[in-house]
Amino acid sequence: MLEIIPGSYLTVTPYGAWRAVARADDSIERRALLAILREAMSPMLSAEQARAWTGEADTETALAPLLQLQESACLEAWSAPKMAPVGTLESTLPVLLGALSDSGQAVLADSMGFCLAMAGYPSETGEALAALGADILSVAERQSVALAKLGDHLLDGWGNVDAAGISGLSFWPMHIGRTRLALTVSGRPRFNQQAFADLVWALYVRYGTI
Repeated sequence: MLEIIPGSYLTVTPYGAWRAVARADDSIERRALLAILREAMSPMLSAEQARAWTGEADTETALAPLLQLQESACLEAWSAPKMAPVGTLESTLPVLLGALSDSGQAVLADSMGFCLAMAGYPSETGEALAALGADILSVAERQSVALAKLGDHLLDGWGNVDAAGISGLSFWPMHIGRTRLALTVSGRPRFNQQAFADLVWALYVRYGTI
């Protein structure tokens, strides 16, 4: 569908999922994305929901950010609801992680270095990368003031690069509610896949209110 209208069911696209987790800003657009991601079933758009998601009292004003999100390919509207990935995170995350790299290798860890899930790595390697990802999260947090001064030059990920500047291993902080996670990807990231949107959706259903 090409326009958001009341009665349609909204889902977050891979790009919208990225905008939701890459940084922890408090924009109206991000608040709306997070509200939708917290629902295990894609919510139906109504005037009341739009006002609740955006915090705007006026319906027309509340719908404007949602339309902007759709125009920027962050939201999709459907005639029937869709479900978040079914099953435990332990069973669903490895499959989704494997689709996020052209080598099929990725690790998801929490800020303490605990490996939540991995794909394509031996367990010892995955656990080492989980610890490394947590350390990078710590550096990013400690240096947040300095990094903020980079403005438009501030990028969202960290890379282990060769002499040609090509990254074979990249680390991506993810903000899921108050929980910070580190996504480590070997090879070229493939975040434009539905698997990335499903990964973020599954994580937000689980951790988004914590």
